Amino acid sequence: MNNSNLSRTGKNQRKIAALCLGGVLVMGVSACNEDSDSDDTIESAEAAALINPADLAQRQTIDRNHGPYGYRQPGYVNQDAYISENVEGVDNLAYYGDWDNNVVQIIDIDNMRLLRTVSTGDGPYGIDQQGTNKAYALTRRTESLTTVDNYTLDYDGMIELQHKPRSTNFNANTLLSLVSGGDKAMTSIIRTDKDKVVKVIGENVLTTPHDFGGSLSTGHPLWVSDHHFFMIDRAGRQIQLWNRNGDMLSSLDTVTSTHHIFQAPAATAEFSERNVFYAVVEGNQNEKTSPGIIRFSIVHNSLKQTAQVELHGFDPENLDISTMGSHHATFHPDGQTIYMGSAEGHVFVIDKTSMSVIAMVDAGAGAGHTTFLPMRNQAIITNHNSTYMTVIDTVNHEFVRNVEVAQDASPDYKSQAHTSGVSLDMKYFYSAASHDGDFFRIDLDSWEVSKLHIGGNLLMGSFVWNGEGVNM
Repeated sequence: MNNSNLSRTGKNQRKIAALCLGGVLVMGVSACNEDSDSDDTIESAEAAALINPADLAQRQTIDRNHGPYGYRQPGYVNQDAYISENVEGVDNLAYYGDWDNNVVQIIDIDNMRLLRTVSTGDGPYGIDQQGTNKAYALTRRTESLTTVDNYTLDYDGMIELQHKPRSTNFNANTLLSLVSGGDKAMTSIIRTDKDKVVKVIGENVLTTPHDFGGSLSTGHPLWVSDHHFFMIDRAGRQIQLWNRNGDMLSSLDTVTSTHHIFQAPAATAEFSERNVFYAVVEGNQNEKTSPGIIRFSIVHNSLKQTAQVELHGFDPENLDISTMGSHHATFHPDGQTIYMGSAEGHVFVIDKTSMSVIAMVDAGAGAGHTTFLPMRNQAIITNHNSTYMTVIDTVNHEFVRNVEVAQDASPDYKSQAHTSGVSLDMKYFYSAASHDGDFFRIDLDSWEVSKLHIGGNLLMGSFVWNGEGVNM
């Protein structure tokens, strides 16, 4: 492949891009986005994914060598940031949106104390990090975002939108962030250095999906390259490929809505895998459609599905398809297997190469997110509708134990938060018992649980770690 035929980006532009990336890591401020796309930018999404992929928050983790494979952030939102300074002089912080009280709770992780409470717009479901300087609270009951300054740990303004926010994806190369729609199949592009919306794509029409996973109009957005991104239209059951100019290049129809798109860890991926993507098919209980994963690539600016695996097919005689449904999957740090929870209470282990289920492990009701502990060869499963989390041996893909973290649980609410974190020395695991209003810590040696009662409903958030820290 002759890369010179795939791009018309000049040397000066590449130099500017490099300087902008340096600005992200040093200052978090840039003037790189003054101009929109032009004929001088990369036009092929397929080529861009290979030779100019977006920094999906993995570059900093690889550079800092946090743990085996340089892998720390398993999430699909901007869960982690690495910062060494704030006004309080606190090293490690957790930010959680409090849905009930319209605030963001900022927690001193090491001392297990509430540090700051920041008022937001209506309905802060979570809060995503936008590089080192700031975070955006996802106020899902309003057409706006609330900005929190990572140094002052205080309110820093509001960004008006044409839709309610669902979630974001920050691109450290360009300082642009995607904000997908909660009530409309739309995505806004924000210049985070100016907190300014510079482009809005999609249709300004209210939509309501009916598959597993709720009523949000879109799934989680994802940058493909500095100039291309995915939007998931959940009601339309489509994955869409867009460019920054606002052109939809291609769409891929899916059997049900999809939740998020992800890739193998950058530290393990071959060059050709930069253009390989995976998407969680959520399933539909009423239509008896199984959740699963599809694999696809960008070919000549078109989305081409190359494989699919259905979870129900692993044990159709014993699995009740009408109780199944998924919203999250995570690659093991080795880049070979994918862990995926399902609502009925199992975690499925999928081999990347064969795209087949190789193991099924008992977990709890609402099994959702997987947090890997690569230094311990274990994973912790968030069971959204159970009182306990499940620990799995990732060498043999076997159940290890359950750890009680919540007082009660119900199918009607989240007993455990979407977001979890692991200390840089991998001695402690942190998350929240959402409905109880408790932030908790699990000692990974003794499995003892310590709790900080905050109140409210702590559903989703992000972690800010001391940028000088490394795994011990």
